[in-house]
Amino acid sequence: MPGEYNAGVANIVIIDGNNLLHAVRSLGPTRPPGRERLVKIIEHWAAQHGHQVTLVFDGPAPTGPFAGQMHSDRLEMMFSGQRTADDCIVERLNGLRNPDRVQVVSDDTAIRHAARERRCRTVATTALIAALFPPGSKPAPKEKARPPGEKPSEFESEKEKWLEAFDDHAPEAPFDGFDAMQH
Repeated sequence: MPGEYNAGVANIVIIDGNNLLHAVRSLGPTRPPGRERLVKIIEHWAAQHGHQVTLVFDGPAPTGPFAGQMHSDRLEMMFSGQRTADDCIVERLNGLRNPDRVQVVSDDTAIRHAARERRCRTVATTALIAALFPPGSKPAPKEKARPPGEKPSEFESEKEKWLEAFDDHAPEAPFDGFDAMQH
């Protein structure tokens, strides 16, 4: 069926990450996932189908705690930095050795044209969304849940740094609501 994602067609998949994220928010499940959850869903899908996946996002690579959220042992994550994700994808396509093994997921006309020019298969984001979120499917396994209110351990050291940086070691006076008027 045209437009349907065929998992057996290619084992290398290059995904226009921001394009897919936007499409998932528009066309995906009722409660669309954010980038971190989408990465986990794609990891699960790639493992099921034996795909080697590269996710390409616009902008600089995340830093700090957000970098950990976007980390994947299963997927290659690329961030375009000062360039566009489209530029990074085209550059990747130019360096392909086996374009017939590659499938590019994007709705961007220029990316799809560049992929077809290099004999790669192209897939619309709607087809991948249908593969990632099939009706009646079980969600990808979630990471171990933390008790409500518990922060991840990497945030504890960050919190302590900020508290120390802004602590003037003066005893706190009770707030009476009129402090702003006294200054």
